[in-house]
Amino acid sequence: MRADMRLPFLVVALAVGSFACGQKPGPLVIEPDAELGAPRVIADPPAGPFNGEITVTFTSERPATVYYSTNGEDPRTSSLGRVSGPSPLTLQVPATISVKYFASVDGKDGELQEGTWTRAGGPKGTISGVVVVGGFAVNKEVGLFRNTTLERLGKPTMPTEIPFLFTDLRTGPQRLTAISDRNDDGQLIPFLDFQSSTTTIDLDLNDPFRAGPENVRIYLGASSSGLGTLRGTITLPKPPALQNLQMSLLDQGALSGGLDPATLLTQLQNGYRIFTTPDQTEYPYVLTDLMPGRVNPVPSLIGFANGGIAINLLANPLQAVTILADQETIADFAFGPVTISGDLVLGAMSAPTGGFGFGIVAAKTASISQGIQAVLMPVIFMQDTTTMTSRAAYSGTSFRGNTTVSLRVFTNANGANPITDALTWAVNPFAAGTPHATVNTTMADAVSDISLP
Repeated sequence: MRADMRLPFLVVALAVGSFACGQKPGPLVIEPDAELGAPRVIADPPAGPFNGEITVTFTSERPATVYYSTNGEDPRTSSLGRVSGPSPLTLQVPATISVKYFASVDGKDGELQEGTWTRAGGPKGTISGVVVVGGFAVNKEVGLFRNTTLERLGKPTMPTEIPFLFTDLRTGPQRLTAISDRNDDGQLIPFLDFQSSTTTIDLDLNDPFRAGPENVRIYLGASSSGLGTLRGTITLPKPPALQNLQMSLLDQGALSGGLDPATLLTQLQNGYRIFTTPDQTEYPYVLTDLMPGRVNPVPSLIGFANGGIAINLLANPLQAVTILADQETIADFAFGPVTISGDLVLGAMSAPTGGFGFGIVAAKTASISQGIQAVLMPVIFMQDTTTMTSRAAYSGTSFRGNTTVSLRVFTNANGANPITDALTWAVNPFAAGTPHATVNTTMADAVSDISLP
């Protein structure tokens, strides 16, 4: 029997029964259905992480009015910022948001619910952000490599932030490297042109927090927030071919004897570097992400000479540079045009034992205004078995002109280490040891032969 047929049958049966029992029939009373409760609201999609922008739909269990607020107020008791409308009610969500919501019908308010929708990133399969361009890369063509794909970003005319967006990407590692056309040849070639540090992003389309990274910042000749940048130009009037031109920052004690030579050599290997070419006399440099404070910038030329690796460095411990947070500090340096060369003759008392020997001719010049120039010129000695003297030739380039250069010879005789001994003497203006020769330079090359007993 259908349920809607049961109620009349039951009422008639009760009336007949009452009449049969001799009772006077009373008025017919039909009990109403059980009262429906206040409606509950379902949010779709439910609270949680999302990518890009979504539409949240609030739907009540039966026709009702939905109320919500996104400003933290309770929409049941406050009209401040409250939004209402018939179910279903929608809300556009482009960013992380917390929502309080409920439904009401016939003056009965449903339970207050609350949820937070967290933007985990941009749309799935996208990477977005900016390339932060510092003064070093201004007026240079800028590009951004994603793995091996290059996107050109134009030529900025001032320090700026250039936005970028990669779309339709798949799960896997994405390596981002910004690059600047350092030599203005119209080509962006890694390892030849100036480039940023590589940022690697592991994209995962199944993880909302790794499916669409955004606000990625790639720094090209610029520093992170709270740190400073040092940039400038190093001038080489007669640039040697294919030497390593570097700009390093030394510890405060490095130029006053407070740092051992091995650590000093290690510090000289850090920082900005580029190979020299005979047709380029000016070399811009940049050092980024520096802590604010005083630093000692030291440009150096490192290359092969007659007997090994030669080092030519400039330093001024009396004129440290101040690094400021979120600012660029500019400091320029200049080597000179002078080459100093000569022949060495070491007598039996000075020469290393054996047929061959290794040594360093150390050269230095120091002044309050220009600081120190220290040059280490390695040599290989060959012994004359007839006279028992050892001979070698030395040469060094890029000395400053119109100055006085002191020269001193260091060898590996008696187990000495000529590299550390020479470096200690050359960079410390107070180091003991009188020079073996002195050269007064002009703007022309100079020759000085050295003979020791």
